[in-house]
Amino acid sequence: MLREAIVSGKLKPGTQLKQNEVGKKFECSPGPVREAMRDLESEGLIEHFPNRGVFVTQITKEEYLEMLLPARVVLEKFALKHAAKKFTPEVIETLNEQIEIMRKGAKKKDIDSVNEADMKFHMIVMQTAATQQTFHLWKSVMSRIRLELYRVGPHPILTEQAPNHTQLLAAILNGDVKQLYKEIEWHCIGAVSDPLKKDFK
Repeated sequence: MLREAIVSGKLKPGTQLKQNEVGKKFECSPGPVREAMRDLESEGLIEHFPNRGVFVTQITKEEYLEMLLPARVVLEKFALKHAAKKFTPEVIETLNEQIEIMRKGAKKKDIDSVNEADMKFHMIVMQTAATQQTFHLWKSVMSRIRLELYRVGPHPILTEQAPNHTQLLAAILNGDVKQLYKEIEWHCIGAVSDPLKKDFK
């Protein structure tokens, strides 16, 4: 629950987290709170500063654009380059359902439903294609990326989410690795980084 409050943007970057207050808010005893905070620190979602306390991580422009987004590209390319045969009709149907949710959400300007469907789409893709270790690394990177996606809120690209994911799914399934790599690079960096650059302080 604490993790989701952070990655969904309910707890803003820079927010101080006091153990007793977190325990009261989520109705947890000190033990589980300490364990959760250790896990979140290992994921890079919170930071501990001696003599100051624990705070929700603030991500710099350089880290976001030059490390996190490129890392996502590397992991998704590695997982998906020969993964077409792993996508059963049932998985494809589920992915298309998420695309339809994005399409409907965009029409209603419902950023939360679009973001949720976007995340579910990629979670399903990576669960289907990636090794356990690759998937674990990818989830860690995506948690930090989501901090910024929720922080800056909706952008004009909201209506492009469904078409972009349709193109990405087609590239995954057709087995053309060169085209797939182009789609991954555009989807993970080109379609995301440019609209967000101006939002960093």
